Amino acid sequence: MSTAIHKNEVNMTTGPIFKGLLKIAVPIMVMNVLQSIFNFLDSTMLGRFVGDVGVGSVGACSTLISLITGLLIGVATGSNIIVARFIAKKDYERVERTIGTSILFAIVGGIVLLIIGVLMARTFLVWMNTPANRIDGAVTYFSLYFCGCPILLVYNFCAAILRSAGDSKRPMYFLTLGGIIKVISNYLFLKYTSLTVEGVAFATVISWFIAGGLCFYVLLKGEGSVKLKWSKLRFYKDELLTVLRIGVPTGIQTATYSFANVIIASTVNTFGDHATDGIAIANTFDGIIYQIAYAPSLAVMPFVSQNVSVNSPKRVKQTLFKGCAITIMFCAVAGSLSAIFSGQLSSIMSSTPEVIAFSKQKMIIISSTYFICGIQDVFGASLRGMGKAIIPTISSLVFMCGLRFIWVYLIFPLCPNLTFLYLVWPVGWVLAIITLAISFAIFFNKLKKGELK
Repeated sequence: MSTAIHKNEVNMTTGPIFKGLLKIAVPIMVMNVLQSIFNFLDSTMLGRFVGDVGVGSVGACSTLISLITGLLIGVATGSNIIVARFIAKKDYERVERTIGTSILFAIVGGIVLLIIGVLMARTFLVWMNTPANRIDGAVTYFSLYFCGCPILLVYNFCAAILRSAGDSKRPMYFLTLGGIIKVISNYLFLKYTSLTVEGVAFATVISWFIAGGLCFYVLLKGEGSVKLKWSKLRFYKDELLTVLRIGVPTGIQTATYSFANVIIASTVNTFGDHATDGIAIANTFDGIIYQIAYAPSLAVMPFVSQNVSVNSPKRVKQTLFKGCAITIMFCAVAGSLSAIFSGQLSSIMSSTPEVIAFSKQKMIIISSTYFICGIQDVFGASLRGMGKAIIPTISSLVFMCGLRFIWVYLIFPLCPNLTFLYLVWPVGWVLAIITLAISFAIFFNKLKKGELK
């Protein structure tokens, strides 16, 4: 295969770190923000054509979908880190084997998710206390959404593999194209057919086929450092175990984080339909801010992985701090604007004053503090890039999941106010940063001494 650096890739072991991180992070940021905007447009059209019931039905699925898909999508992180490591070592045979193993895992894992999603849709949504007048639409959307999971996972694994070489532009182009077609398809389904939440689900799956298919084609074409060969599309034991060793803890972290959000969402649902619809709207805008906060960590992971492989601790440390700086630079501004204009933004998706009030309440607290979450993600990404994926997972279990259990069931009853409920997010993020920073310092010292395993 070709070992030349493609024009869209980044040489992570030499050259300016800040510029390199921006080259990876900004396309991810733009891609994910555009995707969130597309989702917002979908929800807006759904609200206009169907009303709050349609928005609430789709919104009721969002946290649960993140929980279930997050586990296997998180494994893509393992592929990103391991492929980056072999690229730095110029071991292109193992690059190809890791890619083949990862793509096959995505296909098999997607089929498993399809079966689980279709069979368990109603049971899961009942567990979440989904309101009775929302649950039928939610079950329909949930089931159809999971029918597209194989191609969703293929896209995520292909994109992660491309990012391992610093190529985040082409996944951005492909997902943006898919998003545009998704919005157009939604409009056509909702305006000219009798489809409601079914139309939104169909349009979503269509967009995945476009983005996933194009990413898959790019890997088959094989320009630059990464290439998928049909002959390597099989499970290689060593590569699979290595990917899973890093990816599974990350997937568990993602899933437990989403599970903790399910706990919060279930509590909010007990406040009635307006609260359910309001948090669905707030999640749409908070999701945009989160994508801005999360993008730098996706750039930090392969950077750290490659520089650990070539034993460059100075660049590892610089990558961490510059990743945090990028997070603050973008996310603090965007989060503040979202909080300031939360009422106006919420009113775009609903005209019901009670729904707007519930949405605004969550956005003011979460959007303005999401940069803290982004810093936490950068520390976690640095540890994963060093091959220490268990630490961020434990941190997530304790501060994202365990703390929220305690908060919801022991502390919240003492002050049953949603504003107080939402404070669990920034409190957990700060505690996690402290834990991850101490862990990073310990392993960084081992890296400097050549003792990191």
